[in-house]
Amino acid sequence: MHMARILFPNAIIRTVALLLLLWGSIATAQAQGCSQPSNLNSNVFSPGSVSLRWSAIQGARSYTLQYRLGNAGAWTIGGTITATNLTLSNLLPERVYTWRVKASCSTYSSVATFNSGGGVGGNTACSSPSNQQATTLSPSSVSLSWSAIEGSFNYTVQYRRSNVSAWTTAGSVPGTNLTLSGLVANTEYNWRVKASCSVYSSIDKFNTGSTTVGGGTGTGGGSTSCSAPSNTNTNVVLPTSAQVSWEPQGGALNYTVQYRLATSSTYITVGTVTAANATITGLQAGREYVWRVKANCSPNGSDVQFSTPFAFTSTTAAAPLSNQANLRLFPNPVTTDVVHIQTEATGGQLFILNSAGQVLANELITDGVQTLDVSRLNNGLYFIRVQQAGGKNQVQKLVVAR
Repeated sequence: MHMARILFPNAIIRTVALLLLLWGSIATAQAQGCSQPSNLNSNVFSPGSVSLRWSAIQGARSYTLQYRLGNAGAWTIGGTITATNLTLSNLLPERVYTWRVKASCSTYSSVATFNSGGGVGGNTACSSPSNQQATTLSPSSVSLSWSAIEGSFNYTVQYRRSNVSAWTTAGSVPGTNLTLSGLVANTEYNWRVKASCSVYSSIDKFNTGSTTVGGGTGTGGGSTSCSAPSNTNTNVVLPTSAQVSWEPQGGALNYTVQYRLATSSTYITVGTVTAANATITGLQAGREYVWRVKANCSPNGSDVQFSTPFAFTSTTAAAPLSNQANLRLFPNPVTTDVVHIQTEATGGQLFILNSAGQVLANELITDGVQTLDVSRLNNGLYFIRVQQAGGKNQVQKLVVAR
């Protein structure tokens, strides 16, 4: 039996061939005809929960995401979705995960990492924060700051008193600073900070500020986050008061001044000031004192010595001074720029005072006959006071008449 052969027009054959070719091209494009997803980013919502996102790929019908713990091991499929973000849950806290994503028309992207966040431990996916700084805001609060760490989504701060072993977690913040409050005044603390992707930093210290108690006593405290004030000066000394000053300290909010008698070990707190100067009042005439100053962020500075003059009146200044046989001035009146002072108080202090009792100059007595330059003194009445090492004072009047 002879079968009839069906002939198709050439136009139909060509159309079918083109359709088959187009279908094959589309299938190939869907398999590998687009770029891999890029801009892989992560954002941790809570310990064990993270949101992952990436850039959209034109022509992609869906995306498949894989993740795993660490850099090795089997991949877990997080899901296949049509959106460009996916949230993973039930992760182990404080762990570093790797992840990747592919479009329906691409191969997998390069691997990215994220930290699952969590408690007080840490991992080593990034460096620990550095450049730790502490600034005392008040006797019970301090501001802490540190350097930013790339890839960290937050920072956790812990602190403790220096004599306590247990740490207190202040909280987690997204920025690089945190203010602690409710602290104990005049107390040394330790603190440390960690990024979400790091272990804790090295331990740093700060001291809380001191309370302001005018006229109180004590040795003072101070933090060590800045240096003690320098260039301390005793500018004006009167029989019962003294004006003192110092170099302003960068970062200091205020300063605390204390003083004491040279023969006493107990300091008296003048008070806390914001300027770089203060006036000490309530002093005794003719006595030796020391004073010191601290910034709110520093330890106490070195002691500075000064002596208060005797309280001369116009009557007593002109009257003869008795019991001064061991102190001689010559020539007196002095008509040149030099006066010689004979005294037995070698090793003591010599002071020049004006008729109001203000100290104009002082120097150490190094010889039994001391030569004193008076070229800067105007004509008038002055007093020379010699203070011996044992505290005994001798005073003689000096007349300058050039």
